[in-house]
Amino acid sequence: MAEQSAALETKTITLIASADTYVLSTAPTTRFSLSPTLELDRSPEAEAYFKFFVAPLQGTLTSARLRVFALDGSVDGPTVHDPPGVHTWNGLTTWETRPDLGANWPVVSVGKVVSGTWIEFDLSDMYFSQNAFTDIFLKADSTDGVTLASLEYPDEALRPRLVLTVESATDHPPPRPPPLTVSSGPLEFSPTADAFVAEDDPGSSGGTAALLRVGDSPRREAHLRFSVQGLSESVQRAVLRLYTGGDGTNGGPTVHQTEGPWSESTLTWSGRPSKVGAALDRSQVVAPGSYVDFDVTDRVRSNGDFAFGVYPASSDEVVFHSREGASQSQRPRLLVWTGAAREAPTDACLSRREVVTRALLPRQDTFVTEAEPTSRSQHDASMRVDSSPRTQAYLDFDVELGPEPVRRVLLRLYALDATGNGPKLFRTESFDASTMEWGTRPAVMGGAIADLGAVARDQWVELDVTDVVTTSGLYSFTLSPDSTDGLRFASSEAEGKGLLAAAPRLVIVTEGAPACSYRGTQPSGRVTWMRQSEDLLAERLVDTAPAPGGGFASLSAVEQTQDAPYWTEQTEVVALHRADGSTVWSRSFAQPDVRLAKVVVTTLGNVLVAGEYSGAPDLGKGPLPQGTGMFVLKLTPAGAVDWARGFTARTDHPDWPDGVPMQVLDLATDAHGSAVVTGTFWGYTDFGAGRVDSGKPYPYDDVYPNSFLLKLVWDGSLGWARALAAETLRGTEAIEVEVDGQENVTVAGWAGRATDFGAGAIAESGLFVARWSPVGTYLWERVIPVRYSDLVGLTLLPDGAAVLTANYGGRITFAGRDYASRYPDDYEGGPRSHVLASLSATGQDVALRQFDDFAVRGLVTDAQGQLVVATQGDATALGLGQVGHPAGSGLGLAGFTSGLEPRWVRVFDALETELELSAVDGGVIAATHFTRTFDLDGHWFVPRSRRSDLLFLQVVP
Repeated sequence: MAEQSAALETKTITLIASADTYVLSTAPTTRFSLSPTLELDRSPEAEAYFKFFVAPLQGTLTSARLRVFALDGSVDGPTVHDPPGVHTWNGLTTWETRPDLGANWPVVSVGKVVSGTWIEFDLSDMYFSQNAFTDIFLKADSTDGVTLASLEYPDEALRPRLVLTVESATDHPPPRPPPLTVSSGPLEFSPTADAFVAEDDPGSSGGTAALLRVGDSPRREAHLRFSVQGLSESVQRAVLRLYTGGDGTNGGPTVHQTEGPWSESTLTWSGRPSKVGAALDRSQVVAPGSYVDFDVTDRVRSNGDFAFGVYPASSDEVVFHSREGASQSQRPRLLVWTGAAREAPTDACLSRREVVTRALLPRQDTFVTEAEPTSRSQHDASMRVDSSPRTQAYLDFDVELGPEPVRRVLLRLYALDATGNGPKLFRTESFDASTMEWGTRPAVMGGAIADLGAVARDQWVELDVTDVVTTSGLYSFTLSPDSTDGLRFASSEAEGKGLLAAAPRLVIVTEGAPACSYRGTQPSGRVTWMRQSEDLLAERLVDTAPAPGGGFASLSAVEQTQDAPYWTEQTEVVALHRADGSTVWSRSFAQPDVRLAKVVVTTLGNVLVAGEYSGAPDLGKGPLPQGTGMFVLKLTPAGAVDWARGFTARTDHPDWPDGVPMQVLDLATDAHGSAVVTGTFWGYTDFGAGRVDSGKPYPYDDVYPNSFLLKLVWDGSLGWARALAAETLRGTEAIEVEVDGQENVTVAGWAGRATDFGAGAIAESGLFVARWSPVGTYLWERVIPVRYSDLVGLTLLPDGAAVLTANYGGRITFAGRDYASRYPDDYEGGPRSHVLASLSATGQDVALRQFDDFAVRGLVTDAQGQLVVATQGDATALGLGQVGHPAGSGLGLAGFTSGLEPRWVRVFDALETELELSAVDGGVIAATHFTRTFDLDGHWFVPRSRRSDLLFLQVVP
């Protein structure tokens, strides 16, 4: 069973008391540290003290229980107290010298105590110092005293002890749950062909056999093919379901997509199809006579023919029923769930009902076991289920449903172990996890709600409770074992203690009330096409930029392998797309410590990329300079590397022998194909014309770097460069750069005091916009003094005017008018307000709009000089009318005139990540990445990797 080892490591540490004693009021000068018993009473008064040494723990302490043995009983047992402060006591302590407990600080009490039994106190809420002693104080609650076995008691097995549960999962963060399925039941497809082949009989075919054999000694593989037809909606989930015959296994097979022609009658080992890519799924434990589900969603995405191979992962052979099997219900099936039908909104405000997902954490969860009938486990990081010894898990949820129709309710659990036959789910009467033991577990109500079959390790499982959770109220459940092959699920304590972000969840899917998603005058804001990335690996958007002819370029970060955990090394990808979103070419950079940050496309179609690196990576034109720094890369219109330039930053401080960080913030180009880069740096660098100092010698706490502005001409040689350095702790940040039709360079960001843009050091810190000529000659600057602020976006109008968006806290003056944020006098400016502001081509104030509950996240200018912005928040603030669902994300787009008057707004409540914008011929490309199932204009989107996919939209401006 080694392959079932849990991701969550649990250790139980039992500590025997280092010292104990009691004191008695009627014997005020007597020492009892050598007594074999401890007395606790209210008449005469007697108190007991324990001291435990807690060594350093390798993991997180999740529960602590004091166990003492009662030599006689009591109608009302004692209470553990935990008074604050230091309370000194030792073996010489008497009633007269006992520690002053001060006020009453009870932690936990026990009721009736039976003579000759263990008393257990749950001390999990107490603080235990490591590599130190912990003192525990017991006081009686009644005049019916109790006598306990002490550290001197003759029977060592009955001496006081502290039982600690220490758990660790630092190397096993859980994967994200799969996208929530919001469809109804699945469509079933039978195989058009299936067979198995054997290495020891390479010329024979098992195409007519009633069983499909899979094993490694001798090696045997099973192959199946399905024809999927009639799907009218996007696939949300697909499962290959097989039924086992004969014995099960603890080393179950893997499933891969296969390619290559084959027929059932002629398939042999020598002519079998080949694997494609990584394993789609594996069922680790396979129980005899049970169904096994393999998730193949990543391959089954539409109508078509799909072939799969089932391959051994151990020498333990397992057999499955084939399509020639006698029982029709046990033959292979492909189950496909599709998106519930939804129509694109057609009315003027694009009214829609959002599918809203809400996840509730348990009010409490625990488990009890017949093997330890008095044990309480509400603080354990896992919930255990087993039939030998019988162990059951319990959890409940406080559910509040609104008036919206409920589509589905799912209980989602994270399995820490694998099993061939998972537990059944029942409703129970209410319970109190803090007091529940085996003998007091709640009664089951009704029959089984759901039944888990085979469960894989380190996976989320779902149980549909839609028919049960129908009204608001308290819902209590139990997971009852269905086999001796037990397993554990992560508990809410695992998430609460920071071990695994995998607490049980009750996921409620509702359909919201109709709400307008659009205001304005169509066709502005209309989506003309949508395209999802087709990479099977998890992909996260980094940046986009327009390309000639209506296309665009994108940067993304992609997982290196399909089955890699989401925290592993990423591959950086640059791609060029056509005007319809399809990919012309893509190029990957898998070198470690390379990050692509920004992309632009020149008028000739060359692609410029800027990013950061460490070491000396080779991006295609030889190693970059050794160190820590930034680079600019030029790709031809066909995607070949033309040149790469690297620059490192250094410091004379001995703590940074390999250099200090540089960060790329933005990238722009001009009509001649130059690269204009802004970023931050520490120490000093050399862009090709001598030393450039940042004014910040090396990184240290509460200090932030200053910025550089660099122009490289079309062949990668230096045009000009300058540092933008402040003397404030927060350095100057050159966040955005744009180049206008005259090739002037405009930069915007936040500037600290003493920054010199070319006309001398500025006296106050704040937002800034500054402009230089094509050769780096200073033209003008505008600084808006406000300490608490951040620039978000910058764009240029056709006449050279600048429009910026930013947030701020405090007070500003613009175009002769005073403005204040919502709470301008709060510490650090309080909640920020957001502004959209414009400057003339010579840097003069023109107009400003302020929003308090609405944020502008980025902006571009379309071909007609109109503004399109990415938005978040209450779009009603634009004054065009009520728009957006109250429970939605508020992410969307809006259009403004060049005079900052709102024209239209569109809210995509289902999106979860801000939109990146690129103005192209014929519209605006809005790009993002998504991790959950949603629909847009009646079309369902499901991330292929079930982690993150790119999404591109073209919107009419």
